[in-house]
Amino acid sequence: MTRRLPSESAQLARAGWRRPPLWVVIIVVATLLALAAAAYLLLRPLEGPVPDGVEVHYAGLERGYTEQGFARLGSPDAPTLIEDFSSYACPHCRTFHDEQFEDLLDEIAAGQVQFVMIPIPHIGSGARNAARGALCAGEQGKFWEMHDTLFHWQDKFLTSVFDERRIKLGAENLGLDMPAFEQCLASDQIDRVIDAARHEFDRRGLTGTPTFFVNGQKVQDYREIEDLNTSS
Repeated sequence: MTRRLPSESAQLARAGWRRPPLWVVIIVVATLLALAAAAYLLLRPLEGPVPDGVEVHYAGLERGYTEQGFARLGSPDAPTLIEDFSSYACPHCRTFHDEQFEDLLDEIAAGQVQFVMIPIPHIGSGARNAARGALCAGEQGKFWEMHDTLFHWQDKFLTSVFDERRIKLGAENLGLDMPAFEQCLASDQIDRVIDAARHEFDRRGLTGTPTFFVNGQKVQDYREIEDLNTSS
């Protein structure tokens, strides 16, 4: 007579093993998937592309900084001053940049407009990283090139849009001196400019971005900027 060997499950049962409840299996699998996703986000290669033509976009335009450290384009003697309170993480700010800002460059070049960008760390922690990146690029004369690059990234990447690693890649692709750029990011000098921007934002009672002031008068709707009679 052939003796039947106990099944594997029977052997495990004799050893005191019990199949875990389904909810335990689900939690373990979900935890492993979360850890795998986190590892992917941390270790995956990032891109830091710059827009085509960014190196010549602002060629010939006068550049400088306000007393508070905000970047400006155009002559400080221009009859029209436009102050732009914007966040690099703000979709409407990007819309203005893509649709209206380009039209202002001719007025800036003609000496009719001075444009000042006041970077607000608004809408997520990445906005501050982006503002710091732009200002540190400005330390090497490429604020506006990084400005274009940061807005270019906004709808190009789904996650880690303004991860510091990506910002460093963008700086490298712009040809910046990387040791100097990284030293700037590690300092608190740039944070003082961003804090000044936030203070000015609060002082004027602002609540959202983008918000513009034209010769000291508030313009909430960025579409009104293109209707300005800058020759007056």
